[in-house]
Amino acid sequence: MSANEKISNKKGNWYIAEIIEKREPFNNNKENDLRRVVTWGNFHLIKAESPKLAYEKAVKIGKDGEINFTNSDNVEMEYTFVGIADLIPIYEDNIEDGSELMWTNYGSISNRKSEKFVRTEEDILQNIKLKKD
Repeated sequence: MSANEKISNKKGNWYIAEIIEKREPFNNNKENDLRRVVTWGNFHLIKAESPKLAYEKAVKIGKDGEINFTNSDNVEMEYTFVGIADLIPIYEDNIEDGSELMWTNYGSISNRKSEKFVRTEEDILQNIKLKKD
């Protein structure tokens, strides 16, 4: 998106959905709720005419992402949709470079605690995996 490109949101029909998925061996004991599973919260941009339709669209995206595969250790694995953790409306009239998409109210906390949210540039950048061509 170039600096002057915008997505209109005048109708307020854009949302961010956090879709929770997990990865585990296919043959894991599913009865054991204390088993360890690798879990992600993936944030998706959703366009829908209502919050209910946005939620339904997010569920479909989550379910469509379920797959089984065999890993490099020859273990059959599965990605499973767990559910929707959050659905956040975007309030900006236009979505463009620099737009505020989400926020969190941490409440009235100490200055020290507010400063603990900040990470160093090195810490942030080392965890970004660039898209490969």
